[in-house]
Parts: sequence; C-alpha cells; structure tokens
Amino acid sequence: MVIALLLMVAGVAAPGSHTSTIDWSDTLLKDLDAADAAMRGSHPGAVDLRNPGFGAQLDEALAVARSRADRVASYQGYWWAMKGYAASFNDGHVSLNALADAPDIPTQWPGFLTGFDGDAQVVMTVDAGPGHPPLGARLLSCDGIDAQTLAARRVGDFSGRWNLQASRIQGGGEVLLEQGNPFVPTLRSCIFRVNGREQAHALRWTPLDPGSRKERLADTRRSFRPANGWHRMPDGGCWITTSSFNADPTAANFKELTRMLQQLTAAADALQQAPLIVLDVRGNSGGASHWSIELARLIWGREAVDAVRDGSWVEWRASEPNIAQLRGFLEKLKQAPDASPALLRMLETVTEGMVQAREQGQPLWRASGSDPAAAVSQAEQVGPGHKGRVVIVADASCGSACLDALDLWKRLGAMQVGVETSADSLYMDVRPERLPSGMARISVPMKVFRGRVRGSNEPHVPDRRYDGDMRDTAALEAWISGSGSIPLRPNRRSGAAAAE
Repeated sequence: MVIALLLMVAGVAAPGSHTSTIDWSDTLLKDLDAADAAMRGSHPGAVDLRNPGFGAQLDEALAVARSRADRVASYQGYWWAMKGYAASFNDGHVSLNALADAPDIPTQWPGFLTGFDGDAQVVMTVDAGPGHPPLGARLLSCDGIDAQTLAARRVGDFSGRWNLQASRIQGGGEVLLEQGNPFVPTLRSCIFRVNGREQAHALRWTPLDPGSRKERLADTRRSFRPANGWHRMPDGGCWITTSSFNADPTAANFKELTRMLQQLTAAADALQQAPLIVLDVRGNSGGASHWSIELARLIWGREAVDAVRDGSWVEWRASEPNIAQLRGFLEKLKQAPDASPALLRMLETVTEGMVQAREQGQPLWRASGSDPAAAVSQAEQVGPGHKGRVVIVADASCGSACLDALDLWKRLGAMQVGVETSADSLYMDVRPERLPSGMARISVPMKVFRGRVRGSNEPHVPDRRYDGDMRDTAALEAWISGSGSIPLRPNRRSGAAAAE
C-alpha cells in the first residue's frame, strides 16, 4: 500500500436515550443500501473484468444481511448484521467501524477467556473467581458444538478471513464473550481437557467493563503496539520499531517516524556496521510504504533497493468519491513541512489520472508502475549496504503496508521471526464511507493490485516461530540475540517470498 489514507479512529460513546426510539430494522436496511451503493460505485471489484464473480458476491452479501432485518430490534442486532455484511467479503480492507454516536454494547464473560495456540483454543486469562478451568486448559466444545465450529460461527462469520491464523489469533478471544449478537445463541456450558481428562464447566455470565475487556482480549492475542523508536542492543546490534506506517501528517506517528529516520540517517555508519538489525513491526496494521522503503535504503543502500523489481502495477477506480478522498489527503499533505516530495508527486499524478479516466468514461485508471523500490526517492544514498543479519519481528497484526514492507525486506535478505502475519486481498487503499444512520462507517477499497507476487489473502509465515508472549520485548530481544540457530538467510519456502 503506497498511499496512506485517512481513517479516523472514532471512539464509541455511551448509550444515548434517543436510541430507544430508533427503528433498528429500518436503520439496518437503509445503511445496507448505502454500503451496497458505495461498494458498487467505488470498489474496483465491481468493474474488475478479472473478477467476474464480484457482482454475485455483492448481491449475496446484501441479500443475507437484509434477511436478518426481521430479527434486528436493537443496536446490537444492527451492529452484528452490519458486521456480518462486511465480513462476507473476506477482505480486511472492507471493515466496519463504529462512530461516536453509536451506543455502547454491554459485554459479559464467564470469568475466563480462551485464545488460539496454533489450532487449539486454550484458556489464556482468568479472574480470581472459583470454578474456572485453569490456564492452559483446552476447549473441546460448548453446548455440543465442537470448538472449531463454535469459533467460526461466533466470531469468524462476523469478522471474516477465518482461514487465516492471524484472524483466529486476533479474534479468538471473543469466542466466550456475550456481546448481544442475536444471530448466535447464549452458551450454557463448555467441556475442557485438563491434564488429559475432560471437565465440564457451567458458564456464569458477569459484566465485563470496556477497560477490562481490552486488557483480557490483549491477553488472548499476546501482542500489542510498542512505541516507535530505536535503540542499540548490547551486542552492537540495532533494534528499530515501526509499529505503524500511518502517513497522516497531523498524526503523532508521522512526526515520530520522520524524526527516527533523521536520527538513523545521522547514524548511518553505525547502522551499516551493526552485526544485527531488528525491524520490529509488532502492532503495525499498515499505512504507507514510504516508511519501509526509506528504512530499506538506509539499511541496504539505494542501489540494492532500487534493483528490486516486481513487475506489478495498480488500477484505481475512478469514482468521484475516490477522487475527492485523494484530493483531500493531498491538500492535507501539502500543509505538512516534512511531507515527502515523491509522495506528493505520486498523489498528484494518481488524482489527475483518475480525473482524466472519469472524463473519458473509463472505470479504472492504470498507474504507470507501482514498483515499491521506485515509489520514493531519497536525496543521497547512505552507505554501501548492510552485510550483517536483518531480522523482522512481526505478529498477527501485520497487514496492508506492513505486508508490503515484508515483501521488500525479505527479498533484500531479511528473515522473519514471530508468528504468522495477517494478509490482504488485491483490493486496497481504502476510503471511509459514513452510513446514513451516523452509527458506523464502512471502508471501501479504491485500487486493485495486478501482478503482485504474494497472492490474495496470503500471509507471511515466519522462518522461526516465537512461542512466547509477543508483548515481552526484553524476552524477544534476548531470544533473537542469543539464538545461534537463527540463520543468516531466510527460508525461501516461508510466506510470500518472491523469486530472486
């Protein structure tokens, strides 16, 4: 993902009394129609001749969601019907987000939650109450439904891409949450395997406040978003953390990464001589490829990075809302004193090209090229290229531009450790579409990738899996520094490694 687009993170407000008078079934139907219109009018898939089944997918998604309207009598019903609609596209770039006017969804839990450890669902967090299965107990079934089917029905059907390990890691903690979803039954009892024996546990539901919910779910994911920055390691190595590639010039991340790149440029000699460089992208769900390309040039040198060619290109859906989104971002970027000139030129070129295509009646505009190494230029080449080890630490959050970073870094010789990443489809660079109710927005992809080596919804698989807690940076650093079995070069069979 080359261009970062502005998806404002909106909080969820406390429930308002006015919601009691809302016809939630009618609200759902109107928002579904608006979402469907946005997808048909601006999503490249709707005019993608290489994906002739997308129209039928739009029809089915709308029909299934509309069929649930007669069971929607509350905000919770509305929310989960809309979530199911977005999830049906199996595309992380088609997501639903609550807006500030949305009421809260009360959550209950049984005093413990499970999470995914490989294919197994095990208890990962418990409160101090009595009668809970112990940490590490394996969930076998609930109310006669096996654990795998249970997770797919209760979470996967409303989050999408459940075939991905990363999706199960990210969402698996919600299997034993009650969140007012009228399309799944309330669970009564579950069976666990503890020390080789089966144990039944009745579920006693109690309220879980939002703060505790966030902490408990973090325990099931065992990942978090560390602060951007870098530090020298005891053995002379360099640990560089980029936990977001957001390119919004008003965001703190933009200033943090700009400052860090300036510092690393000044320390280029030490960076080139470091025996080990760790590129930490834990918590990074994407943004703009500008940052990863700049880092690559600092580490491997301009010549090596510019030699990477992938032969891919993109086509943009030339709709008026898409053009307006890019124009808005371009104007915002022009106000930033540290904005990349190359990124500005790119936005101007894309916007002008989309306008011309629309005037000519062309639904898609093809960009002249999207080679990641050629996307951003730097005034000077820094150093002769890194000769030591480069290790990428990635978790299940890694998506979009984070995946693009791994595409490039791994081709340059870096190896990946941690857990399997998320994945993305070939439709990306989203814009937010606010729905008529004011309760939610849906993200709509604006471009389609052509000729990408990494396939649609294909994750990066680590060369070495880390089985510990991905939140423990000190333990990770000690493991990487002290493990002589981590090879210098990656295993090219893992993930989406491209041909050299």
